[in-house]
Amino acid sequence: MSASIHTLTPELGAEIRGIDLAAPLDDASRDLIYRAFLEHHLVVIRSQAGLSTARVLELSRVFGRDLEPHTFQEFHHPETPLIIVLSNRTEAGGKPKGLADAGTFWHSDVSYQANPAKATLLYAVEVPEDGGDTLFCNLTAAYEALPAAMKARLDGLTAVHDYLHSKRDILVEGKVAAPPPGVHPVVRTHAETGRKAIYINPAYTTHIEGLESAESDALMAEIFDHCLAERFRMTYRWKPGDVVVWDNAATMHSATTKHLDPAKHRTLWRTIISGDTPVR
Repeated sequence: MSASIHTLTPELGAEIRGIDLAAPLDDASRDLIYRAFLEHHLVVIRSQAGLSTARVLELSRVFGRDLEPHTFQEFHHPETPLIIVLSNRTEAGGKPKGLADAGTFWHSDVSYQANPAKATLLYAVEVPEDGGDTLFCNLTAAYEALPAAMKARLDGLTAVHDYLHSKRDILVEGKVAAPPPGVHPVVRTHAETGRKAIYINPAYTTHIEGLESAESDALMAEIFDHCLAERFRMTYRWKPGDVVVWDNAATMHSATTKHLDPAKHRTLWRTIISGDTPVR
């Protein structure tokens, strides 16, 4: 069966059918996957149980040559630091087998860095029949739906993104050192498509530069209310063997694992594809 692209939901996303990721990817498959990623912001490839770490890394590099290890070294996959294990399973003695909650809050991955993540890939090793969904929001569509007056108001503004804004508890535990905050345009232009998207998020964006605190808070709250309207959102319900990749320049997302019943086991592998400095 030849590979094909199928729209996933009216909000965003596409499913690619007819590709077996257990085999090396040919150039045509790589091109089709990447084209779907740019057009739909999120790509799903289902029924890929039993993938090796090598195949997961090969697919990740379809979206960018450079991958980066996660800060939490204790949860790196034993075969490679370029994959972090997300899991609520525990070993004997109660030691976690993976990072149980990678972010039950709306965010764009590592937006606090000078060069935030271009894309994120998740591979479902095991998931429960219900629970552990991932929520997504289309920030490109949200920007394009803004009134002209709001687009003009946001034009040229920059905002500060700080890891401490939502991860202070982890720093208190002494697990990681705080990276310096990053400053990015409130509206960024996609490096490849040229489309604009809102680029602030509730988890990491502390304030908009040049505005008084109250004005900044009010403006961000208004933007977030707009972005999180149902018409821009999608809930992804996982099945074992699913591979999902999303564009961090065009979307934000939230896990729901903090609310998952501990008796329901969920284990995913994650890779981060490195990105460039956001531009207006």
